[in-house]
Amino acid sequence: MRTVLCAVLLLTLHLGEALKCNYCMSYEDGLCTGTSVQFCGATQDACGAVILQNIGSSFRMCMNMGICQGWIQTRGAIAMCCSTDLCN
Repeated sequence: MRTVLCAVLLLTLHLGEALKCNYCMSYEDGLCTGTSVQFCGATQDACGAVILQNIGSSFRMCMNMGICQGWIQTRGAIAMCCSTDLCN
């Protein structure tokens, strides 16, 4: 019984963990090379990476999946969205 309770507790703690994404912003060369880890908030269910071709900037961060998918539809942007830890 004790083993079962420990397993349930560990599973609960694991399910409660926030999504983790790479975070960086680059305004000059269009490449994010120095990334850090960002813990996503409750409404941020995706990791995104966006390159804005026309101004040469890029960013990687936590975001809402709907917003991230909006970047994919944006002219002049190259974007990808994913939902596993550090996938961006």
